[in-house]
Amino acid sequence: MFTESDLDYYCNVQHKLLSTGRDYLAACFNSNGSRSVGTHARGNVVSWVPSPKLNNKTFATESRGAEWALNTLMQFDSKVLWYGDQPEPVDIVRSYKNGRKRRASYTPDGVSFTSLGPIVYEAKTLSDVEKLLVKYPSDWKRLESNAVVYIPAKEAFMRLGLTHKVYIYKPEDYIYITNLDHILWARASLEFCSPESSEINKAFEMQFVLTLAVLQNQLKLSNQTPLIRAIDEGHIVVDLKDQLITDSENCLASTTHALLEHGKELRRSQLVYRKDLVNSKNLSLVPSLKGAEGALVRLEALNKGLSNRSTRRWKARIKAGEQLGLSPFQSLISNYHRCGNRKKNLNYKVQNFLNNYLLNSFIHRQGISEYRGFVDYQSLARDAHPEFSPVSHKTFTRHLSKIPPEVIAYAKGGNRMGNQMALPTDPEHRHLKAQTAWERAAIDHYCVDLYLVVYAKKDKIVAERPWLTLMVDLYTGKVLAFSISFKKPSRHSVAKVLRSCVRNHGSLPREIIFDRGAEFKSVYLASLLAHYSVILSLRPAGNPRYGGEVEGFFGEFKKLWLCQRSGNLANYKEARAVDGKKTPKKAAVLFPADFHRELKLFCAWRENACRGTGGHSAEILFEQSCKDYPYVSRTISYDAEFIIVTCVEAKKYTVDMQRGINVLGTWYSSPAMQLLLSKPRKNEVRLDPENPNLIFVKVCDQWEPFYSSEINAYSAKSPEHQLAEGMIKHEAANLKKKIRFEDDIDLARLVHEMDRVREEQEAPPILEFEMTESITEEQVEVFSKLKNTTVRPLNIRAWEA
Repeated sequence: MFTESDLDYYCNVQHKLLSTGRDYLAACFNSNGSRSVGTHARGNVVSWVPSPKLNNKTFATESRGAEWALNTLMQFDSKVLWYGDQPEPVDIVRSYKNGRKRRASYTPDGVSFTSLGPIVYEAKTLSDVEKLLVKYPSDWKRLESNAVVYIPAKEAFMRLGLTHKVYIYKPEDYIYITNLDHILWARASLEFCSPESSEINKAFEMQFVLTLAVLQNQLKLSNQTPLIRAIDEGHIVVDLKDQLITDSENCLASTTHALLEHGKELRRSQLVYRKDLVNSKNLSLVPSLKGAEGALVRLEALNKGLSNRSTRRWKARIKAGEQLGLSPFQSLISNYHRCGNRKKNLNYKVQNFLNNYLLNSFIHRQGISEYRGFVDYQSLARDAHPEFSPVSHKTFTRHLSKIPPEVIAYAKGGNRMGNQMALPTDPEHRHLKAQTAWERAAIDHYCVDLYLVVYAKKDKIVAERPWLTLMVDLYTGKVLAFSISFKKPSRHSVAKVLRSCVRNHGSLPREIIFDRGAEFKSVYLASLLAHYSVILSLRPAGNPRYGGEVEGFFGEFKKLWLCQRSGNLANYKEARAVDGKKTPKKAAVLFPADFHRELKLFCAWRENACRGTGGHSAEILFEQSCKDYPYVSRTISYDAEFIIVTCVEAKKYTVDMQRGINVLGTWYSSPAMQLLLSKPRKNEVRLDPENPNLIFVKVCDQWEPFYSSEINAYSAKSPEHQLAEGMIKHEAANLKKKIRFEDDIDLARLVHEMDRVREEQEAPPILEFEMTESITEEQVEVFSKLKNTTVRPLNIRAWEA
């Protein structure tokens, strides 16, 4: 770990930097980045990568390309002692489009403390650098060494006594960076060691070059980790820039670079495809079927010795083609594809008005049809240029079709629609997808098109649509974990799916990609993933082309399973067309535990079903990849620490010393309550996202577990019913409040009904009379004397009439 004392020695003693340079490096070292990256990201994935060299902090990368590659290279380079992202900004004097120079603030992409001195970096892709060299030639220069310098930044840091460099990321670097990432991950896996050099040399005795898979079998290794460690230590040689070490069946290895090159050359000639093998060809050289047939007919006519005007012209074409190196067949290929008058016939004023109407008016109006737009154009054009006729409907449509769909979509629907209609990127320049299981996963939410029973009465059920949170492995498509909730997406949903993954597999993915929902940008999630050294990545907002792996599962689940269950909304048109008695909400029969069980069954079926174009099921791919590359996943134990870390912070609650803490109608208590006697009554609480009978309370700098009275019965239930109980007790608490309120209204209605019944009944008759004589006190005394009189039984012999 690089400390402040190391920094002081590095700046003052080892490199004797200027005071301004020392102050700048100290500010970079003590800050957590001068700005937040990815705020305005449109088409790039932003990541926060944990780094041991960064004192176990995270390195923010603005894209999967240049910034990610710079982070990997800095982490892999043994000369780099420390590096950080988004250093402090400096003032530079840069040029603008009008050629004027102005002072501006400039923030580099990274700074590193190397054994040769500190270096400040600007990371750019090759395509961006080529554009900048043309657009700002006075600021960006290419040197004879082919290196590129950004002159304003170089001069600014030169005044501080620091070096500024431009790192250029090339499209072909993606294989090299991916290999370095895996080597770094394998390097951290201490339970595996590289094989002995003698064993490696013995394996290469029969063949000077082997694939990593064959080498693994010959060395009798259980997985590929020892071989990757051997590559890192230099015992095995592979071409890291041209071959993927994660493709063990195809990655060639040898003991020296010379032998490896011979082996690659032998295989290269047999490859069906390799880089730069194909490119576009003109139709004059490679014709269509119709063009080839016409050329053959002309050749046949010449071979027959025919002589006419056409054959003389064909012979002249053959003679001209010979000078260009074309064969007779290629020379006689027709050029019909070049026919037509491509000159614009529209008047300049008419064309300008048409383009202005299409770009500034029509494409911005939502809901208008093409025909109505044409009618509107005709009306305006007749007034704008009465001396010229407006264009026809066909010309109007042709000019409209020339506008890129992306431009029209941005104008009508904003970023989301524009991204959806954008042209696909160049496949040769795309970043590599995940190459192993656990390398990359994605998490997303889905409001399930199905009603589940929340509460059941004798003559009525209360149903609600649940939210499904899914984690999918991006290499195999396997569902790693899922969680069900009656709450809208929140930190609780994320915590539940992460817990489910650790329970099922004892691991978390190396990187998890999220969308830009509030729960995914929370401090809770960032700190949780950083705690377990998991890379947090955010995909661009409003870009429907990202997240297709998770969205694909939602679509399959809806079409293949939900449509067959009672209470579904799979066909929303049908659900809206039925009357109130037939609504899906009233047809719900599944309880949360039932739905959880059915979802597990569907996932198990899907992972072994025939999907995609490969030759293996998702389950087979996942198991084999886990066996060969066990170092990729982040091994995590499902223990007390993990449970506490994944609990969600809540507001402070008041402690009742007789009953405990009341959360959502449930009382929690613990023997540790006695330590709170002299403490403030309100205490910090962390809620368990799954277990409704457990919370954690901060007691004397410790998180103490508090339990409800039902904790013992809860521990004896099945996993499905445990999760369902949490959904009903806590997540459906607000819904149950509404149910209780409706029950209270029913009770009030019954009371009013009883009052109405009593009013409708006839009142009983009341007999009233007047006393003619009053009772005297003497008469009252006669009866009062009888109270203490002895009663004797009568002796009667017989009763007679």
